[in-house]
Amino acid sequence: MIAARIGLRRSMTASAVLRRQRGFTLIEVMVAFAVLAIGLGALTAGITAALRSDAKVQTRHVLDRIAESRLEAAGRATSLKSGRREGRIGRYQWQEIVTPVDLGKSRQQDAAPRPTSQPIPMWVEIVVQAEGGFETRLAALKLAKGAAQ
Repeated sequence: MIAARIGLRRSMTASAVLRRQRGFTLIEVMVAFAVLAIGLGALTAGITAALRSDAKVQTRHVLDRIAESRLEAAGRATSLKSGRREGRIGRYQWQEIVTPVDLGKSRQQDAAPRPTSQPIPMWVEIVVQAEGGFETRLAALKLAKGAAQ
């Protein structure tokens, strides 16, 4: 009889263990959901930051291309004149600032007046602005025909 009771206890203990291991408890499921939610939140924040960074890089790239294009076109379509010009390309605003450059000593040494057909150095600066405070500046020294205006 003692052997029968020991066998009975083992079978009850084994069935109780099996009953306990059939599924997860509510606390285990809630902890798993909390870990999953934290992980997905971090992943979403990372993707959002990457998308914002990509948008900034794209905007800077467009600004650079517009500035390069405007700087290249300065003095080709119309003659370079000192002063300021402005315009818009889509949602971007540009400014062209042209100022004559005084070469100093080389002009002072010349006693004779300079012919008007001689090229005049002009400093051309292009500023392109976008919404959100982004701005690109490019500048170059170009030669203008005739006298500075």
